[in-house]
Amino acid sequence: MQILSDFKQYQSDGRPLILALGNFDGVHLGHQELLSRVTRSAKASGGVPAVLTFREHPQHILHPSSKPPLLASLEHRLFLLAESGIELCFLMSFTPEFSRLDPAVFVRDILAGRLGAREIYLGHNARFGKNREGNADLMRSLSRECGFQFHQLEPVQAFGDTVSSSRIRTLVREGRLEEVELCLGRKFSVFGKVVKGAGRGSKIGFPTANLDVESEIMPPLGVYPVEVRELEIINAKGAPGEAFNGKSGGLWQAGVLNYGYRPTFDENEKKAVPEVYLLDFKGDLYGKTLEIRFYPKLRSEMTFSGVEALKKQIQTDIQRTRQVLGLKQAVSTEG
Repeated sequence: MQILSDFKQYQSDGRPLILALGNFDGVHLGHQELLSRVTRSAKASGGVPAVLTFREHPQHILHPSSKPPLLASLEHRLFLLAESGIELCFLMSFTPEFSRLDPAVFVRDILAGRLGAREIYLGHNARFGKNREGNADLMRSLSRECGFQFHQLEPVQAFGDTVSSSRIRTLVREGRLEEVELCLGRKFSVFGKVVKGAGRGSKIGFPTANLDVESEIMPPLGVYPVEVRELEIINAKGAPGEAFNGKSGGLWQAGVLNYGYRPTFDENEKKAVPEVYLLDFKGDLYGKTLEIRFYPKLRSEMTFSGVEALKKQIQTDIQRTRQVLGLKQAVSTEG
């Protein structure tokens, strides 16, 4: 997937540009339907499936004091977009100047004029431009004037309500991971890099990988069955003018993840830390990027009387994790 950060960088290769606009935070079922429509149309017309999105969530710039946490890091979002079949990503910086751009000028001069978009897709409640004045009605009117096809998607429903990023954030915070899965069409997951820890896990026989998690939202503190896979990613931060490529590097591995303050060892820990123990695994993960997908929580974080009590509980957590995942060894990447 090619990354461009300036509309002037785009040079048409003669194929029609099929373009979706959106933030795509989480790439949930609604986003997936939008992306599917774009890729299907591009395939049928010999076009280029493309998206226009932003490095920052617009609310992080417009209302920094009340900005929403992100469901997926930029790296995770680009990974999912590329996995969806998108070939070209206009990855723009959302600035105050950009927010003041007249929506009609944006569509007429940039999308239709500079980019020559053949088709433009919007989600059911998308807004854009100055004061969020750009909407489907404006886009529909300008499509007739500028000669492109406009498509607005109907809302996607999950258990009686519209799927949206804000709704999924609430579900994640509340630990309602089965409902999150229904909205995402996959299990909730985060990307994280393995970093150096204190090595306490190794000393008690359960070496853990400490994770620097890229996403801004996590489920509640506690212990979770998880599945983990290594990722191989080129251009993780979306450098303009370069291609973004991401692929998984092998099997999903079963594990137990503790997300918390580790009170048994340090009552003064200031930051909650996710750390994962992989079952049936030997190797060095330091410095590698992992995807961690969550199953519903086993238990809340606890303070133990000592190391032996903690080790006994970890054994129980491992047994329960095996039962939840229904396996004794690493799981297949299929499914």
